[in-house]
Parts: sequence; C-alpha cells; structure tokens
Amino acid sequence: MIESHRLHEAQFDGRAEPAGPFTVETLAGPEGIAVVALTGELDMAAAPVVRAHVDEAAGMRGLVLDLSGATFLDSSMLKELLRAGAELARYDTRLVLAGIPPAVQRLLDLTRTAPLFTLAEDRAAALRLLAA
Repeated sequence: MIESHRLHEAQFDGRAEPAGPFTVETLAGPEGIAVVALTGELDMAAAPVVRAHVDEAAGMRGLVLDLSGATFLDSSMLKELLRAGAELARYDTRLVLAGIPPAVQRLLDLTRTAPLFTLAEDRAAALRLLAA
C-alpha cells in the first residue's frame, strides 16, 4: 500500500510553492516483521500516516522504517519516531531505522537522539538485525 501526500505549501520570496510530497509504502517483509519505506519530505503532515503504520506493527517482532528516500525530517516527525520507539518497546516490538540519509543523520546527531534508535545501514541490514 502506498500513501502519497502533498498537503501544504511553503513560502519562498513572497510566493507560495507546494512543499515536497512524501510517500509511505508498506513493503513485503519476513513473517512478524513490518517494513515501511518513507520517502520525500517527512513533516507534520506525514506524522499521522506514520503513526498508523507504527500502531499496526505493535505486537509484531519488529518494524523497519526505511528512510533511505527521505529528503527532509522535521521536529514533528522526529517526535513521532521517538514516540514509536517508546510505544513499540511496550509491546516488545523492535524498531530499526534503516538507510539514514546524511540530512536525517545530521538531525539525529544535532538533537543527540541517534543513540535512542537502532540504526542499520540499509533495509537488508535492518532485517538481519531483527532476524538475530
């Protein structure tokens, strides 16, 4: 399932331009592991969509959020990822963030939140972590 959105506009030089779209796609994964690919600009418009996928994964062995296609992550999405980690831990569901692009890694480093997550180089590495 793919959900794609373009819900808001950004202001540049006094004119309105559409902000970048984002997509949230459910991918096939091993039994008991949910895999969701997040692409584009992940901001407050994306948070409820991501939350729904996280809630569906509660109680499973693991959830991989593949961020390799993310071009932007704002504070509301960071908050949602932190909430996801805490919520899933209550259900013994492991959360792994995969394919962290430099812009997202910079946000995690600046906010000192990177150590709060299990990070994997890519989706395959995340699945190996969850299989162990």
